[in-house]
Amino acid sequence: MSAADDIQEYVAQNGDMLSRILACGNDEARAYALALLANAEDTQGLEDVQGELDRLKLKVR
Repeated sequence: MSAADDIQEYVAQNGDMLSRILACGNDEARAYALALLANAEDTQGLEDVQGELDRLKLKVR
């Protein structure tokens, strides 16, 4: 398994956590989460994270 495959698998399995990090984490944690998402090359994973961010945004309102 290549590093890219490992990143894609991690993002697929941890989309909810990455969404929460992006929504509530500090700058460094957000940077790491964004780096993982940018290197995942997985559009479904990105859509899942976006959906979770939208859900969290509605919860805050």
